[in-house]
Order: sequence, then structure tokens, then C-alpha cells
Amino acid sequence: MIHNMTLCIILHYGNEQDTWDCVNSIISYDFLDILIADNDPSQKIEIPSHFKNKVRIFRTGGMAGFAEANNMAVCDGRNASHRSILLLNNDTVVLSGAIQLLRQTLENENVGACGPCMPFASYPDKIWACGGYINKFTISIGGLKKRGTSRPYDVDYLPGAAIICRPDVWDMVGGLPEKYYLAFEEAEFALRIKKLKFRIMVHPEAKILHNVGMSSDYQPMYCYNEIRNRMRFGRFLWGKLPGFFLGSVRGLIGVIRKPHGFTVWLRAVRDELRGVALNRETLQEVKKSFGG
Repeated sequence: MIHNMTLCIILHYGNEQDTWDCVNSIISYDFLDILIADNDPSQKIEIPSHFKNKVRIFRTGGMAGFAEANNMAVCDGRNASHRSILLLNNDTVVLSGAIQLLRQTLENENVGACGPCMPFASYPDKIWACGGYINKFTISIGGLKKRGTSRPYDVDYLPGAAIICRPDVWDMVGGLPEKYYLAFEEAEFALRIKKLKFRIMVHPEAKILHNVGMSSDYQPMYCYNEIRNRMRFGRFLWGKLPGFFLGSVRGLIGVIRKPHGFTVWLRAVRDELRGVALNRETLQEVKKSFGG
């Protein structure tokens, strides 16, 4: 048995072919213990015959948010042989040597988590994110579009599409914060790690492609989710009342010119104040209310 194993969680949602393309890009590495976290509402993905005995499936129930689904899978999949935890979105494709470089970076004593440079899968010469930045004053986060150097360097946070973390650090921060549904959880995760005096780093020579579009259409459901998550991140950064106020104002600025923007914002603020659960069911209700 290999004792320096990496538990690799691939979060499955939507396109099954994406998931198996991701698996295919890493299946040859004998140091990976691959666990697919099936978070699709259908809960019916099955392992193809050629991946049998190489991949396991953990079913979340299909209602969990990004953080909760990953946390559940890590808890289910871990054993004493795992020396690192790798989280991958199912719409990623790992290029040769990337995971080895990330594991090597993580071996430095003061590194808590590390991530790759992530080009667009459809535009490999264009970077989707090479680490990420956090602007505490505007309560905003985003991917860095250029590589800092050719050597590993520090960043504010790592986009959740690809993160490798030390298990002891994962335990000390309690995994990904589950108060977020989708967005901002990886930013708070990074800041909690930094509070423990560990570094968050990117290895720019580690390449993992991300199969995302160059642009996305406005959808009220996603704006609602972002506004509520921004208010929660604001409270983490600035405290309960100042953070809520700053997060809500920043959320309004982001949607005020969009269709239904003010109404979506008003509902998000109202629901956050009332303690309405931020989950798949609530988001589906918002989608139905605004017809998108």
C-alpha cells in the first residue's frame, strides 16, 4: 500500500461526460484515491466498467451546497494513508504533471493549501484563474488572469475548482464553511488557513483546464445566491452589522441595472434577515418566481 496517498474528491453535477473526462485525466496516478461526490439531484451516475475498482462513488443526496457536498465526501473518503486532499470540479481536466507539482508545493511545512493555474479548456492560451484575489473593502473576490511568476507564489485564495490541502490544516479550519451555498466559501476557507499562519500558494506550472464558458447569462437565481453569500462573507470580514450593511450595498450595486435586479436584491436581503435557508430548494423557488 502507498502511504503517501492523495484523496481526490471530484464533485459531480450535471454532465456525466465531464466527470468521466476529468477522471480519465488522472486515472493513471496510483497515488490518487478517487472518490466521486455525486451531488446531482438525480443521484444516478454509475461507474463505467473500465473504471471499476479504480473509482468510488459517494452520494450526497443531491441537495447539498458546494461546501457541504465536499465536506461530506472528505469525511466519508478519508483514511490514514491520505497525506493530502484534492478537490476538483467535474468540469476540469488535469494536465500531465500538475498534481505532482501541487503535492510537492504542499510538502513545504508552512504551506496549508495550494492550487494550479487554470486556463479555459476551450481557450488554453487564456487564463480563467491563476489563484484569486480578495478585496475586503468591496467584499469581492475574483480569479487572477495572469501568472505572477514561473515559481510558486502566494495568493489571497484559491478558486474552488481545484484545491489541494493538508489534512491537518483541513481539520483545524473545519473544512469548507457550509454557511455559503456556492461562492465565497473558498475565500473564507483561505483566510481561516492564513489565520493559522499557513500560506496559500499557486504553482503556475501546474495546469488544470477548466471547461467554463467565456461569458454567462444573467439569471436572477444566481444573483440572489451571490448577494446572500456576499452578505455572509461581509459579516466574516467586518463583523455582524457592518458586514451585513456593506455586503448588501455591494450586492445592490452589482444588480441594480439588471432585469428584476432591485427586486432580487430586496428578496435576498429580506430572506437573509429572516434566516431563510440558503439551499437548492430556496434557489429553485427564486428561479420560479422570476421565470429564469
